[in-house]
Amino acid sequence: MDRLDTSLDDYQHITRGLARQLETNPEQLRDVLQYIIAVGSTLRLKLDVDTLLKDVAEAACKALRFRYSALYLADDLGYFRVRATSGISEEDEAYLYNHPLPDAFAALLINEDFRISDSYFIPAESPIWQNREFASYFVVIDEDKPLTPVSPRRTPAPSPDIWLQEDLLVVPLVSSDNMLLGFLTPDAPLNGKRPTVEIMALFELFANQAAVAIEGARLYAELRDALKKAQESERIKNHFLMTASHELRTPLTAIQGYIELLCSYSDSLDDTTKTRFIHNARRSCDELVLLLGNVMDASRIDQDRVMLKLGPVRVVQAVQMILEILEPLIARESRTVKINIPDEFVAWVDDLRLRQVLLNLVGNALKYTPPGTDLEIRAECTAWNELSRRIPALNRQLLIPPSGQFVVIAIRDWGPGIALQDQPQLFSKFMRLTDAINSAQRGAGLGLYLCRQLTGAMGGYVWMESAGIAGEGCTFFVALPLREDEPLSDE
Repeated sequence: MDRLDTSLDDYQHITRGLARQLETNPEQLRDVLQYIIAVGSTLRLKLDVDTLLKDVAEAACKALRFRYSALYLADDLGYFRVRATSGISEEDEAYLYNHPLPDAFAALLINEDFRISDSYFIPAESPIWQNREFASYFVVIDEDKPLTPVSPRRTPAPSPDIWLQEDLLVVPLVSSDNMLLGFLTPDAPLNGKRPTVEIMALFELFANQAAVAIEGARLYAELRDALKKAQESERIKNHFLMTASHELRTPLTAIQGYIELLCSYSDSLDDTTKTRFIHNARRSCDELVLLLGNVMDASRIDQDRVMLKLGPVRVVQAVQMILEILEPLIARESRTVKINIPDEFVAWVDDLRLRQVLLNLVGNALKYTPPGTDLEIRAECTAWNELSRRIPALNRQLLIPPSGQFVVIAIRDWGPGIALQDQPQLFSKFMRLTDAINSAQRGAGLGLYLCRQLTGAMGGYVWMESAGIAGEGCTFFVALPLREDEPLSDE
């Protein structure tokens, strides 16, 4: 956003407004000042940014006597996104978070035609609401009704002083270098009246202190995160070197051993033995290529260099293709894989990357469960709000797809399960459980990390559930955007 010009006249205007407020409503001015002090104290408490934003949104309602408020902050993608609210449900807040305001539309709000003091008021009767695309980014909040987009008001306001549901108040949050950090949008004043210059002066006084606190908290968080990343980077580097030396040495040793046997005893070995040695050496080469491929994929993901070709993919076909690859292992270990996936489920993903994720997850289920243990692969259609209720952490990680639905693929085994204390780190880079490291199975600890990163890049999410009880196994879930168009024809 362009820099906001703040002149000496503006500050004098605010001062005059505060003086009038002191004469007419000293109690409210006192409340505002108390909340300003409370917000300022958070700088000393070193609260995390999300907690601070929530405190600011709630304090804005209490101090200025509004029923609801939403706090938007600029992100790095050209949007202003809701980061905290007051007075509305978690589900409604998640909806607002997943419908950010583009920078271009935010610029329409910061318009001199709507200016009151240093804030902006867009009345319900303003012609700007005739712009349907613009209006679709704003909602009417009513405790007894679901959120609905703002629509142009067809009847005049009963009084120019009465607050209407479609009214919008925007209070900018400006940094110390005069850049727009975001804005507050308080809604539904308790007195039912539209803001006056005096009320806006109070709000701006509060907003100025809130902006200082937010800027300070973000700077502190960035410094703290930079330190943690540096420490984590050092730990990961050391762990990778240890893991790589262990995991890569095994196939290299096997290759070297078979080559030395062939060189030293070629004349005395029969053709069958030679063929077996070459086959085993080749299999070790394949393991080495797979390990190095995972390392390279992880590097590309970390550098945002993974290219995706999104399109409609029939889920059951992707599953059948990876089962064909694993069929020799499944048959050799006398396993049964039960599939329960409706044929009409079509995801909007990258076909190759989906198969890579499924191959990794099903392959793990085969590698880390005893021979003869059965597997089940099923899928169901789940709405975004149902998924976010099931996993609250998804509210800020998973955007709503155009269809509003996800295909959730579940891969279930009945093996030893995964201990509860190991589960939080399961999708971390270079993470291998102690039992896996001590097993005959090779790996660099990148498979599940790649699954999560690739699934996230396709607009989905992967997670697991396990009681950690032997025999009950575990279930890995992959949520992918459901295609909203007509079903695919059989190819």
